[in-house]
Amino acid sequence: MTATASLRSVYRTIFLVLVAVLTVSVLVQPAAAQRGIGRMQGIVLDEDGNGLEGVQIVATNPSATPNTRTGDTRNGGRWAIVGFSRGDWKFEFTKEGYIPFDINTTVSAANRNPPLNVTMALIPEGMAVEGVGNAAVNQELFEEAVALSAAGDYAGAVAKYEEFMVANPHLDAVHGNIGNAYRDAGDVEKAREAYEKLLAAEPDNVMANYNMGEMFVEAGDMEEALPYFEAVLQQNPDDPAVYYNVAELYFSQQVLGCLEPVPECLGAISYYNRALETDPNYLPAHMQIGFALVRLGDIDNAVLAFEKYVELAPEDDAQLPIVKDVLAALRTG
Repeated sequence: MTATASLRSVYRTIFLVLVAVLTVSVLVQPAAAQRGIGRMQGIVLDEDGNGLEGVQIVATNPSATPNTRTGDTRNGGRWAIVGFSRGDWKFEFTKEGYIPFDINTTVSAANRNPPLNVTMALIPEGMAVEGVGNAAVNQELFEEAVALSAAGDYAGAVAKYEEFMVANPHLDAVHGNIGNAYRDAGDVEKAREAYEKLLAAEPDNVMANYNMGEMFVEAGDMEEALPYFEAVLQQNPDDPAVYYNVAELYFSQQVLGCLEPVPECLGAISYYNRALETDPNYLPAHMQIGFALVRLGDIDNAVLAFEKYVELAPEDDAQLPIVKDVLAALRTG
């Protein structure tokens, strides 16, 4: 048997093992399989750095089942929501008297996700729009914009946000809302323009930097994406989940890279490795490096990655049976 045929056999065996394991899991625990096990948490602050209680949080992902998760902030503005499946989720934060805030982020269903911390700005009450008589901005304007966006009328939502910005050009956070609306509408260029306006005022804004990087990756421009992701990572340099989420984005685009720590090998594997440099016991990175290496045909190093996962994982780890079966297929392939 040729090396190519042998590798093809390994791929087929791994596929069959995964299908068998996942099918059994669905048959035994269908509800748990659909709910997901991912957890998201964070803090919502006002512009003075005080925790905001009572902020309503709605996370949506049309591809997930269920496709909506909800929660609110408690003492100190802290919040946590569980039951996420892996994928791209949109988080919307609303509180009466404050400018609504929304952000798109990738959620992992395995272990820990980075904290999603948000700052919300007050809506100025009774502020006149210069040159438009006594017209004033109020909460209803933003509620209408949010409703329009939720209904898929992104142009209408943008118009409402821009109307507010005419009156309040100093509230730069609204550029992020405008960028998200344009992005949801599929207008990447307009979305970039809006995010760039936000970054001009707030260079460290995590949401804008991540979304800019994500859009460049989706366009196949990895070099342009890099500085935006690095800006995100600088805000959470000790959290392996941040590196992991960037790696997952590269993985989803089949930009795998390689094990060598050189610029031309930039991709999922390099960011998984950076997660492991931060926390050598971070299980999801060991597993995903293994799968990336299998796709690259580097079976020997894939085996090492999966063996490390098996060594570190507790016996009740949900992914452990899958990794063991894949490891067995690789060893016998």
